[in-house]
Amino acid sequence: MLGHVLGNRWLSKDDVAAGYDRLSGDYDANWLVNLKPVSDRLLAALPEDGVKDAIDLGCGTGYLTAALEKRFPGANITGVDISRGMLDEAEKICSRAELICADMLDFMQRHTSDSADLIVSGWAIGYSKPDRVIAECSRVLRPGGTLAFVVNYADTLAPVFQAFRKTMAAHPEKVGRALWPRFPQNRREMEKTMSEQGFIPEMIEEGRIEIHAPDGKEKNLSWLLKTGIIAGFDAVLPLRNDGESAACFERELQQSSQPLEHHYLAIKGVCRK
Repeated sequence: MLGHVLGNRWLSKDDVAAGYDRLSGDYDANWLVNLKPVSDRLLAALPEDGVKDAIDLGCGTGYLTAALEKRFPGANITGVDISRGMLDEAEKICSRAELICADMLDFMQRHTSDSADLIVSGWAIGYSKPDRVIAECSRVLRPGGTLAFVVNYADTLAPVFQAFRKTMAAHPEKVGRALWPRFPQNRREMEKTMSEQGFIPEMIEEGRIEIHAPDGKEKNLSWLLKTGIIAGFDAVLPLRNDGESAACFERELQQSSQPLEHHYLAIKGVCRK
């Protein structure tokens, strides 16, 4: 791993995009179905009106984007995602939103200041740099605008990432990239970032949601590869096409007694810059 760091061989945006491209057609049935209840509660907390321009960061297959179209029929809606494959799925349910293939932080850094009334993100900003994304949201939102997002904590889906780390340790020669996860550690970290960027919290929910495969066999690599859990991370370990590392990963996963669950924070704040 140190060799990859020194050689500047990091998990890249293109790696993540390619990972989501591969699973985009399977994502909704295998993963989104587990996330809808929390996403729906975030949607219910959004303002009722006064939204002319809205952005969905990391919009994926378009679940929140399509909901924004219905909630705000007169608004300009923009969905942004790094994966062209995920956006192809979003086009099937979004009728008028502008869908842009881009990294969310890059997109926000190029976006005009004071130009949006609402920015949402469902389960995505942890894959970027949350503190910088939130700072850009503060700049892009008009005074009184709303930022609402769900983000995973660093300990989410613990059995998967414990198995991943143990497989890397057992087969260091198979590790292809260095990686630096940026998911927040706790609620206090996110509240501090929001406060520093001028957001006044109006809704906070944190909790755990168990994840289930359609066939009930959660600890199964072939299913996980359809979910997005390790999208992009397959550039770090060749779990799709290397039997030895795949067998090690699945063995470690099966030995875990912990359930598969998202540990998440849903938060809505109003920008008082």
